[in-house]
Amino acid sequence: MRRQSAIFRDTAVESLTLSIELFNRPSTVAREHAVIMMLAHSFEMLLKAAIFEKNGTVRDTGDELSYSLKRCVDIAVNELKLVTQDDRTLLAAIKQDRDCATHDTIRMSEDMLWLHMRGGITIFNRVLEQAFDQSLDQLLPNRVIPVSASPPQNFGFLADSELKAVLLLLAPKTRKTAEARARLRPLLSLDGASTGRLDQPTEAEVNRAEKALRAGTAWESVLPGLATLQIAPVEPGTNIQELALRMVREAEGLPVRRAAVGESALVYRDSNPFDDFGLALSRFGSKLGLTQFEGYALIYHLKLKQDDRAYFIRRTLKGAVKFQGLSARALELAKKEMAKPDFDLDALKRLYSQRDKP
Repeated sequence: MRRQSAIFRDTAVESLTLSIELFNRPSTVAREHAVIMMLAHSFEMLLKAAIFEKNGTVRDTGDELSYSLKRCVDIAVNELKLVTQDDRTLLAAIKQDRDCATHDTIRMSEDMLWLHMRGGITIFNRVLEQAFDQSLDQLLPNRVIPVSASPPQNFGFLADSELKAVLLLLAPKTRKTAEARARLRPLLSLDGASTGRLDQPTEAEVNRAEKALRAGTAWESVLPGLATLQIAPVEPGTNIQELALRMVREAEGLPVRRAAVGESALVYRDSNPFDDFGLALSRFGSKLGLTQFEGYALIYHLKLKQDDRAYFIRRTLKGAVKFQGLSARALELAKKEMAKPDFDLDALKRLYSQRDKP
């Protein structure tokens, strides 16, 4: 194992250990915030360990800072195949909750906090085994792993219970709106994560959810992403306390996905294109160790502008370009293309020369 990979991995285990200690301690002082913050840090370090072991770096060309947790999750899902799409939902929620805990306030019931903690440990152990052939029980005694006397079996019941608690806090004359909003944020995080969002819920989203719930709107309509989640059955022969969330098929629940450009939708969540598509086209080449022109040629060759997960454009009412950018997916597609044995950059440049520059 590379030395830096080992440092990342050891740091990940230390952060997870501290998160478990904070979860198990009798004091409730800052418990939810501290547990989630250390749990998120443990995953950022573990995924960086796996990425560094595979690629020898955790930085994009030209960047001074190492990968964010969001970037690590993307690589672990799309490139290393260490994290499933279902795992990504919980990791995205943990990332969003970490952001809320850092910049705002969150409140979770014991069942909801246990779900994040136990689900996180299940994913952590699987990634550790696949990436480093090491089991978590070799590093931590099983007795310290958080155990629930009655682990939740039905996510729908859990979500319904959480929303009923929020409604009680929002009841007239209770003066507990701040507490209700703090409890709404983790639910909005999990709701957004189910549709692929990694950024924390905005105040506007919290406001809309609060207003809709006060008006008596069913929670399945306010938080449709939660309606697509189920607690997966425990596999035979595994720890009965293990927990994993999974997305239900469209036929099983309310379909939720990111709307395509120009497509109408029944329920909306704000999306900041600067978060997901922050890479300027002019910098695409330098991120890959290429010239600006070669970057444009690769964009043209891969037809990235036709991929709404790789490219985003916003225009003014008169049709002028207001903003355009590429996502991490664009870089991943380009790196895979460049790794092919028959990749011919000179040929791509010649073909692109016959077209207009972007």
